[in-house]
Amino acid sequence: MNTPHVPKGEPCLVWDTGEIAQQQSQVLLETGEADNADQAFALACEDGDLFSFAWEALTERLSEILRTLNPAGYWHAEVRCFGWRSLSGTKDFIADDGGRFLDNLLPNTECTFKVFVTDDHTIRLQNFHHDAPTGNEWYTVKAVEPWPKD
Repeated sequence: MNTPHVPKGEPCLVWDTGEIAQQQSQVLLETGEADNADQAFALACEDGDLFSFAWEALTERLSEILRTLNPAGYWHAEVRCFGWRSLSGTKDFIADDGGRFLDNLLPNTECTFKVFVTDDHTIRLQNFHHDAPTGNEWYTVKAVEPWPKD
């Protein structure tokens, strides 16, 4: 099995609910809204607005990146090592915002992921979830020309 190429450098976006909760728990401790680290982390995890706002910020930033790379919004994606069976596949789709873009790629389960944009304007996404806990699930997405309408 070929291991997907890992991009150099830091990801431009990261979605990690554990890290989001940990950062918020630090704020709760520093502001005195929690008595200890365990209580702070529990309060952060129970804050649904925290994750909603973080998701909105991430998808808006991704939308900005997508508009810069491909304003037309036509994409070709390849996935390698998908899920517990390590499947590979391709998909062509249209997405002009970050939410739709991720909906077209990621499985319908809780995911942690990192988004990289390479020098050649390729988007690489490393995904972690219950069927890919080591992050070996990689998506490669490139802009394509609009296809004819039927």
